[in-house]
Amino acid sequence: MKVISVLDDRRIKSKNILVEFSILEYLDIAKTLLKNNPFQRKRVKSSSTVYSLLRDDLKAGCVIPPLVLAITEENFDFEWITDKQGDTRFEEFLSKNIQHVIILDGLQRTYNIIDADAELATEKDESRNENFYGNKVRCEIYVGIDKIGILYRMLTLNTGQTPMSLRHQIEILYSNYLDAQIDGITLLREIDDLKPERLGEYSFREIIEGFTSYLMRDYLTFDKSDILSNIKSLEKLSTENQSLDIFKEFTSCYHNLQARLAEVCQGWSYNEVDSASSLSGTVYGRDANSIFNKSQSMTGLGSAVGFLKDEGLSNGFEVVIKDIPKIRFNGDINSALMNLLLKMDDIRNNAPKIGNAQRAYFFYFFRELFNKEGDSYLIIDRAIENAFKRYRQNA
Repeated sequence: MKVISVLDDRRIKSKNILVEFSILEYLDIAKTLLKNNPFQRKRVKSSSTVYSLLRDDLKAGCVIPPLVLAITEENFDFEWITDKQGDTRFEEFLSKNIQHVIILDGLQRTYNIIDADAELATEKDESRNENFYGNKVRCEIYVGIDKIGILYRMLTLNTGQTPMSLRHQIEILYSNYLDAQIDGITLLREIDDLKPERLGEYSFREIIEGFTSYLMRDYLTFDKSDILSNIKSLEKLSTENQSLDIFKEFTSCYHNLQARLAEVCQGWSYNEVDSASSLSGTVYGRDANSIFNKSQSMTGLGSAVGFLKDEGLSNGFEVVIKDIPKIRFNGDINSALMNLLLKMDDIRNNAPKIGNAQRAYFFYFFRELFNKEGDSYLIIDRAIENAFKRYRQNA
């Protein structure tokens, strides 16, 4: 391995280190990298003929475009990177932090390098082995980069190529939080067949959707993967304070909100027998947790906080978290929550796309609840009513 150059990327405040590996060296890194990044996009199968040609070219000794990697570990001293020991010390640093490495550009090339290696194992052509394993591959490695910087660079590198949704890219980027709690919060993966059952347990996929809605300032667009969606994301990301861990702030904000709602609702639960108003179908939620701990609420909160920030009505999650302990009801808790359930019942009966309409309602609900200039500020029952008026006006 050889360090060729070190450049400053001033846009995302990181170092871009150009490194030259033999393919044999890169294979050791690539296999570990793919194993330790389970959310990384799978191989593209639609171009099997093209990739077959690429594998043959690789075995013949062709040069491929540089691969782009990023290391999310920031504890790196750049003073010695270009000295005589730089190559060895950077190799040691890379080896120790391989679990933090993400492929930003070149995943399909990496798969084909691995496939070419497997094919050569069945062949007996020593010249092709020499051409392949001794050939060089260049990697640009971003070091000292925060997660928003990585996401920004992922979008700029992958726009116009085989699309990967923004939500999927964010899922890859923040998957390390599955193994590390955020202030006592546990994020659950669908693959583990676990569902949130208590306060502090949340679906990782749904938290990602809520966070994506904050970045996009849109409760509906997190499933899009087109170029226009990426461009819009870049515009929003460029306004963010890159010194903060915004994902952690969003998750903590949502958790604190859930805890406060559970507290002020005082153990309320829906009772069809005691209810003065009957619903036309299945109840949206039977207690505060089942009403608010859903993707609709998460995307509503994320997009609402983003909207308020852009409009100068809030400074973001830090201010919202400080406001959460002051959330309250002005009137009767049961009447307010039954009113909310009736409104969700109305949406289900009349909206052409129920899920989208529910997300829209919670967007307006949290806008009302955290808008310091509105008459619903931190008052749940008023926010329930005023949000429905705004929803109707914009439906």
